[in-house]
Amino acid sequence: MELLITGATGFLGRALAARLIRDGHRVRALVREGSDPAARERLAALGVVERLGAVTDEPAVRAATAGVEAVVHCAQVGSRAPRALADGVNLIGAENVLDAARRAGVSRLVFRSSEVVTRGAEARSHVDEEYPSPPRFTDRAAEALSLADDLVQAAHGDALATVVIRPGTLWGADDTRWLPEVLRRVRAGRWRWVDGGRAMVPTSHVDSVVDAMVRALALPSAAPRVFYVTDDERVTAREFVTRAVAAAGGGKVDAASLPYWAMEALGWSTERSGDPLGCTRAEVSRLGRTGFFNVQRARKELGWKPVVSVDEGMKSLAKWAAARGGVEVVARGEVDPKPLG
Repeated sequence: MELLITGATGFLGRALAARLIRDGHRVRALVREGSDPAARERLAALGVVERLGAVTDEPAVRAATAGVEAVVHCAQVGSRAPRALADGVNLIGAENVLDAARRAGVSRLVFRSSEVVTRGAEARSHVDEEYPSPPRFTDRAAEALSLADDLVQAAHGDALATVVIRPGTLWGADDTRWLPEVLRRVRAGRWRWVDGGRAMVPTSHVDSVVDAMVRALALPSAAPRVFYVTDDERVTAREFVTRAVAAAGGGKVDAASLPYWAMEALGWSTERSGDPLGCTRAEVSRLGRTGFFNVQRARKELGWKPVVSVDEGMKSLAKWAAARGGVEVVARGEVDPKPLG
């Protein structure tokens, strides 16, 4: 099968491209001209064919999509993105990809959504795919992604089958986003626990999300469905962050705790100042409000289960971090141009 991946230079996109190439597929990547050169080098080494353009560039998306059988739309931005960028990538980008897929006669589109599409500022426990979006979001990026999630579901039809995958916080070896951000904050003495770090957090090992996406591409019955894909383990923010930092060689997390309301106030300040080491309101919600998701639909309908346990993932993360050169290298968040062994 020939496929197009958007967001292929990102953490999930790189892992997905490698898996699809190993499985014998032909892979194209829609890549922004200013994307990380090391990530582009990694994709080229795997045999991925690059197509220049951004998801906000409608003609470029159409050109990249022409002739492929399936599309996996991974490109998105997070809570720190300005409103215009959040709308452009998370919403307009999805509209462009859907339009291009229809025009090109693509048979299947798998959309990387997120658990944030149901996140406001409230705890969510044992949530399934029927849980509604909140009346108010803490950030525009999540709101725009929620609208895109709705669009992708509504786009399903006889010609184009659509599947939505909703992971939690992505983690694992080769992480160049979440873990480096945490490490930089911890090493600068800027990390704070929200309410002691007691909230359960929805984590998703990258290998498990890739496996769900591959199954969603292959199984006709996967469309038109939405699937939560998490590690399905009850882990608190304190436990998970502490273990991830230690695995990366960062030692113990010696940090104070603040109540939720105080951290939310700091989130407002971060958003106004653009402080790279501050915590946004969306990040406060992610760390301070429980999110636990029912993944039984993915287990039953995709035949999926978490590929890697949290214990196994932490061991793999430690080996990768040591091989990369330790905590200082990992904290920089740089992509290794060589494919992972």
